[in-house]
Amino acid sequence: MAECYDLVLYGATGFTGQQAARYLATHAPAGLRFAVAGRRRAALERVAAEIGGADILCADASDAAAVGPMVARTRVLATTAGPFSRYGTHVFGACAAQGADYVDITGETPWIRQMIDRWHEPAARAGTRLVTCCGVDSVPADLGALLVISEIRRRFGQPTRRVSASFVMRSGLNGGTLESALSLQDPAALAAAEDVLLLNPPDHATAAERVRSADSRSVRWDAVRRVWLGPYAMAAIDTRVVRRSNGLMAEYGTPYGADFTYEEAAEYDNRVVAQASALGMRAAEVLLGTRAGMWLARRLGPKPGEGPSAEVMARGFLRARILGEAEDGQQLLATVAADGDPANRLTVTALVEAALALATARASLPGAPGRGGVLTPATAFGLELLKRLKAAGWRVSAEPVS
Repeated sequence: MAECYDLVLYGATGFTGQQAARYLATHAPAGLRFAVAGRRRAALERVAAEIGGADILCADASDAAAVGPMVARTRVLATTAGPFSRYGTHVFGACAAQGADYVDITGETPWIRQMIDRWHEPAARAGTRLVTCCGVDSVPADLGALLVISEIRRRFGQPTRRVSASFVMRSGLNGGTLESALSLQDPAALAAAEDVLLLNPPDHATAAERVRSADSRSVRWDAVRRVWLGPYAMAAIDTRVVRRSNGLMAEYGTPYGADFTYEEAAEYDNRVVAQASALGMRAAEVLLGTRAGMWLARRLGPKPGEGPSAEVMARGFLRARILGEAEDGQQLLATVAADGDPANRLTVTALVEAALALATARASLPGAPGRGGVLTPATAFGLELLKRLKAAGWRVSAEPVS
């Protein structure tokens, strides 16, 4: 009889996957049965040897007949293999159909919508947790918002009416992330991604909510954080995820607040830089909408399997400041910060800690054991994942604004 694993890491030979394999080998508790998986056996053997030995499972993500038996051998599958619209559908579907919990690092919201439409209801009935966006998009945003909302409820005894998150980071780019971003330049994907309520449950996609959830592209001064706020590249992902969390929480009987709104921005030291950055982002969007722009990005950017050096990744950092407002106007400011390249090292930490939470502490997670479906980090893990990340070196705080 084939051995069954507590956790399988799929995509372990890619740039992010190799880092995830190292982190898993270092942080897996004694007795955890895990394997590394992917398409190429020789490359998997090199990864397994580097991390001191691990079992290997081979399966091509584009071959449903190969993916099914792999998934049948695990309780939890974590995957870094993107673009997920190209390599994720069979893996996701096999986990949903066979009852294996699942976590990934995708930010491809149109693809997530497809997975929700196909698999949310069956997985919810079965209690299978299929958790997307467990990387730097959207763990800091989603769990940061949940922290603020929880603290407002605890300290002030009130629901939250508004959360505004702002980010500053230094991050590198790897080839897989670039390909995932370029996959969203398809006209149909672009149109879907612009829907501010793309990931919301049907009962939480009203016209009124759509109006108050409009994406912000303005540059403005924030008096509490004392910085200029401007457009943020990942807001179109994070905002959709946080709004899905609110909709699902409402279905669980714990909504964030009546007429709750969430917005997201980047922080800048001065208005000129903020305005220039906003113009640059818009120009990049226009350029990537052309064949020439796509060609140029692939020509100049990292190739699949490539990414920043260890030295560059060590200099990276992320800080999110999340400002929440209670119904009576009282405010609370939380900070989620960490050292290390956000797109690479912090994403790896978030993914593997999420997978380990499912593999080793599922009974302690919110809604256990029955909660299932296509979930967000907040609805799948609650603040338990934030506690794990804090233990891994992330810095977390929350205090009322005086």
